[in-house]
Amino acid sequence: MRRRRPVTEVPDVVGLGSQDACEILRGARLVPRGPEGEDEPGPGVVVAQAPVASAGAEEGSEVVLWTQLGPETAADLLPPTPAESALAPV
Repeated sequence: MRRRRPVTEVPDVVGLGSQDACEILRGARLVPRGPEGEDEPGPGVVVAQAPVASAGAEEGSEVVLWTQLGPETAADLLPPTPAESALAPV
């Protein structure tokens, strides 16, 4: 008889950089994957996940992450300083 694994809540990682999202999922004892069965999702920002956040999943289950190229961290989202803006071409 096969023993069931403990169930954990799937964290919401949409909007995070793919590296941060993977770390959070691993911390919840889940396995991040790319949409085509890749070992890891592509670089960029997570735009969707399956199963969805707050769903229950057995520990060790896969969570598929779809990414879009973009900033990897919140620091990359900071607006330019006034000096940087003044140097931008018009």
